[in-house]
Amino acid sequence: MALWVVLLGLGGLFAPRLESVLHGTGTTYERGEAAQTDRLLADRLGLDADALTVVFEYADGDRASGSVADQRPDIQPLLSQLAVLPAVESVSQPAALPGEAGDVDYRSISLRVAEGDTNTAIATLLTLLQEETPAGVTSYLTGKAVVDYEAQEISKRDLVRAEALSLPLTLIALVFIFGSVVAALLPVVMAVATVTVTSGLIYAIAQFSEVSIFAVTLTTMLGLGVGIDFTLVMVSRFREELVHRPVPEAVTETMATAGEAVFYSGLTTCIGLLSLLLFPVVLLRSLGVAGSLVVLMSVLAALTLVPALLGVLGHQINRWRVFTPREGVGFWGPFSRRVIRYRVVAIAAVVAIILVLMSPFWQAQWGLGDVNALPASAQARQGVEVLEEAISAGRTAPILVAVTTETGDRVLAPDSVETLYTWVESLTTDARIASVQSLFNLDPTFDLTTYQQLYRTPSRIPPESVAAAVARLSADDTTLISISSRADSNSPQSRQLVRELRQKSLPGLTLSVGGTTAKSLDTIDVIGQRAPLAIAAIFLVTFVSLTQLFNSVVMPLKAIFLNVMSIGASFGALVFIFQQGHFQNLLNFTPVGYLDILLPIVLFCVLFGLSMDYEVFLLARIKEAYDRTGNNTDAIVEGLECTGRIITSSALLTIIVTASFAFTSIIFVKALGLGIAISVLIDSTLIRAVLVPASMRLMGRWNWWCPALRKRQSFSG
Repeated sequence: MALWVVLLGLGGLFAPRLESVLHGTGTTYERGEAAQTDRLLADRLGLDADALTVVFEYADGDRASGSVADQRPDIQPLLSQLAVLPAVESVSQPAALPGEAGDVDYRSISLRVAEGDTNTAIATLLTLLQEETPAGVTSYLTGKAVVDYEAQEISKRDLVRAEALSLPLTLIALVFIFGSVVAALLPVVMAVATVTVTSGLIYAIAQFSEVSIFAVTLTTMLGLGVGIDFTLVMVSRFREELVHRPVPEAVTETMATAGEAVFYSGLTTCIGLLSLLLFPVVLLRSLGVAGSLVVLMSVLAALTLVPALLGVLGHQINRWRVFTPREGVGFWGPFSRRVIRYRVVAIAAVVAIILVLMSPFWQAQWGLGDVNALPASAQARQGVEVLEEAISAGRTAPILVAVTTETGDRVLAPDSVETLYTWVESLTTDARIASVQSLFNLDPTFDLTTYQQLYRTPSRIPPESVAAAVARLSADDTTLISISSRADSNSPQSRQLVRELRQKSLPGLTLSVGGTTAKSLDTIDVIGQRAPLAIAAIFLVTFVSLTQLFNSVVMPLKAIFLNVMSIGASFGALVFIFQQGHFQNLLNFTPVGYLDILLPIVLFCVLFGLSMDYEVFLLARIKEAYDRTGNNTDAIVEGLECTGRIITSSALLTIIVTASFAFTSIIFVKALGLGIAISVLIDSTLIRAVLVPASMRLMGRWNWWCPALRKRQSFSG
C-alpha cells in the first residue's frame, strides 16, 4: 500500500503535464517513399510539407455584386502582420497549388518554431486572425499541424465529458451490483489510480520518443474499463469466499483463483496491445505502449494493492450497505441447462446472427483519416472545405512528383526539358487529372523549343513570371511537378494514379512521388504487410499462454476462434455505421465513405485481449469445477452459474465506459469506443452465454484434450 501511495504521488505529479509533451496524431508512415519525397523537396526546393494554409473567403455580398479583386476588402495588412510574428518564417503563395481560386484567397505560412512550440504558435495565429481579419472576409487556418492542434484541444474536452458521463454511471451500476458503497467504490478508485500512474509513465516515455495525442484517450478508456473489470472480479470472489472463510484465507483463495484468472486475462490483453509495436506508425505504436502499460498497471494493482486493501477492509467491504443483492441459482443455472439441451440449435442460431452482423465487413473501403475526422465545426476542416469548393478536392491535396537527374546534371538541360515536356503533355490529356503545374506547361503558347531556349541560361530568363516559377519549382538537378487529381486524395482513382506514377520511368531521370495520397497509400501498404505478422503473433502467444492456463489444446483454439467471431461482428457493425452512414444523426458525424485503415488494427489488438477476459473468467471457473468433479456438463453449468452475474456486470461496466466515447467529436475515437462496446456486448451475450456452453457440451471430454502436457490436479496448481 505504501508503494502504491508513492506511485500514485509520482503519477499525480506528472500526469497533468502529459498533454504538454504530446503534439501530433502520428497517423502516417514516415519512412515511406512519400515521406522521403517530402524531405527531398524540402531540402532542394524549400517546400515545407508541414506549412500551414490560411484561407480567406469573401462574403456573399461581394460575390453577388461580381466584384473584382481590387474592390474586395484588403487583406494585405493582415498578411503583413502574420509575416512579422516571431514564430513565422514566411507567408507566400503555396508552390504546389494553382493560383486561381475564384472568390477565395489563400497563403502558405511556414513556421520557424521547434516542434514543442508549434501549438503556441498556432494559438497566436488563430488569435490574430480572429481579431484582425477585415469585415467582409472570413479566415480559416488549416494544415496538418492545425489538425493536430484542434484534435488535441477537442480530445481534452471530449475526455472530460466522457469521464463525467461514465464514472457516475459506473459507480451507480457498481452499487446495484454489490449493494455496498465501499465495495462499489473500490473498483472505481483502482481504475482512476492505474490511469493516473500510467499517465505519469507515458509522460516519462514522451521525453525520449514521439507519442500520439490519442494515447491519452486509449489510456483512459482502457484503464477505466480494464481496471474496473479486474477489481470487480477480485472483490466479487473475495466476498464469496468471505462467507465461508476467515479474512486471510479468503484473500489467499481469491488470489489463487480470481487472481490467476486476472493474471492470464491481463496477459492476453497485453499480448494484443504489444503487437501494435510491429507497425511503423506513431499512432499504433503509441497506443500499443499506452494500452499495454495501463493493462499491466491494472494487473499489478489487482494482484498487489487490491488484496492488501481487502486484507485491511475484511468484512468492512460490505459496509454502507444499500441493499442485499439476491444470491442463489437465479437465472444462469437454468439458462445454461436449457442452452446445453438445445445446443445444436443454439450454435446454429448464434453463428447465423454473427454472420449477418459480419456481412457489411466484406464491403469495407479503406482510407486514412484526414481532416474529415474532425467535427464539422473545426476550423481546420472548414478551411479545407472552403478551399475544396473553390479549387476542387483533388487540387487541395496534389500529388507531388520530385524529378531529379541521375547524373546530377541540370534538370533544365535541353534533353531533360524535352523528356519532361513530352511527359507533362501526356499527363494533361489523362482524364483522371484535373491540372498539372510544372515548368513545362507554364504558357499554352510556348512550344518545346521555346522552353529549351528559356531554360538554357536560367539567370537570363526574361519574363518575370517565368523566372519566379523557375525559382519556385526547380533547383539545379531537381524540379517539382504538381498533379491534381479530379478525385479526392482518399479515392481509389487517386491511389491508382499514384501507383502508375511510381511505375513510370524516364531516361536519365528519377521520379519519386509524394503528397497526401501517396503518404496514405504508403501507410495502407505497410499496414497490409505487417497485419498478418501481428495477427499470427497474437494467435501464437495467446495459444501458448492459454494452453498453460487450461492444460488443454482445444480450449485455447476454440477461445481464439470465438474471439475472432465477435470481433468480426463488431467490424461489420462499424462498416454499417461509419462507412455506410447509418445512425449518423444520433451519433453526430458525417460519413466519409470509408473506414480509417488504422481503426480495425487498433480494434483487433484491443478487442482480442479485452474479449478474451470474459472467456478466461468463464473457462477458468469451468476448469476449476471440472478439476474438482470430473463431470464436463456439471462443470459448464457451475461455471456459468458462478460467473454469469459478475461477467454480465463487468461487461455492462465496460460498455458504459467505452460507449461514452461514442459521443465524442473525433470519428476515430467515436468508432473506437463504439466498436469496443459492440464487441463486448456480443461477446458477453451471444458468445459467452450461448456459444461457449453449447459448444463445450457438444465436444464433451475433447475440451480437455492435451496429451503433451502434464495434467494439473487443480486450477490453482
